Amino acid sequence: MVALEKPRAREGVARGRPATPSLTGLAILKRAATALATLLAVSVLLYAGLAVIPGDAVQVSLGQDASPERVAILREQYGLDRPVWELYLEWLSGVVRGDLGSSVLTGRPISTTLAPYLINSMVLAGIAIAVMVPLAVLLGVVSAVRRNSWLDLTLSSSALAWASIPEFVAGTILILIFTNLLGLLPATSLLNSSIPLWEQLPALTLPVTTLIVIAVAQCSRMIRAAMIDILSSDFVHAATLRGIPRWRIVWRHAVPSALNSIIAIVVLTAGWLVGGVVVTETLFQYPGLGIAMTNAVASRDTPTVLAGAMVITAVLVVGNLLADSVAVVLDPRLRASNRRQAASTPRTKEA
Repeated sequence: MVALEKPRAREGVARGRPATPSLTGLAILKRAATALATLLAVSVLLYAGLAVIPGDAVQVSLGQDASPERVAILREQYGLDRPVWELYLEWLSGVVRGDLGSSVLTGRPISTTLAPYLINSMVLAGIAIAVMVPLAVLLGVVSAVRRNSWLDLTLSSSALAWASIPEFVAGTILILIFTNLLGLLPATSLLNSSIPLWEQLPALTLPVTTLIVIAVAQCSRMIRAAMIDILSSDFVHAATLRGIPRWRIVWRHAVPSALNSIIAIVVLTAGWLVGGVVVTETLFQYPGLGIAMTNAVASRDTPTVLAGAMVITAVLVVGNLLADSVAVVLDPRLRASNRRQAASTPRTKEA
């Protein structure tokens, strides 16, 4: 039996030198350093942006009728009268030690306050991602295999329509259909902490569906494009001419060849989905991180807003870092690029 001709990416592995773990690790370390610098830059921008917003938690808690002297005393008590850079460095040193600070309004540790909200958000995002990934891959692959057919046109048109709709509009449409018109599901997702979460799954249906329809639309369109590129490769045409069944070519050869791109697409979409959770939670009154941040913004609780924003940013940055690391491990072209850079560096220094 004649072996199939592998795509160019696999040829690089066969012809090139074996992967050097140290170079792969160095490439991942570079990306980790970039991710850390990104988090630091975002923290500076967020802190500076929150610092220029007029008003603070002290003014909100005392009310508009509070005297300036009383506001000044309380601001001095909380240390809010110090320079912004000094407050930022103090906050940053606390974050490095694992301390997110305390809420100005309640005085409770922010990590304790945000923990239950963060867990609820992770549950919502986790269910949405668990459903989104296989559905988006299936629709993207089917659409690419049946390219330009009525099925492809239907899926592509539907995906484009849902991908162009903001989360709050998609959620409102679902509320109108399933709550107001059909009366099947509740419009809000108020959870009872005394009841197990799995017994309250109907309350999660609409917010999860809102996240899924948009995420699947975006992800499946990109997977379709990646699969069309792979299905146009020479090794796929050669396999077709040799009479190999179409389903075997697609699922045993084409999909694994596109796995690197699919993983990157899924991780990027999952990162977008985590950001979209904030808007969806606010729309459905779901007790997650979005509601916690909305309440903190309304009360000018800057440390809580900053902590929530940094948690979301960290999830996005770590997700991208994982996608890049997987790409470096799976894609021999990236390893070859790192190897060439490492080989050219000594010659550059000598020149």
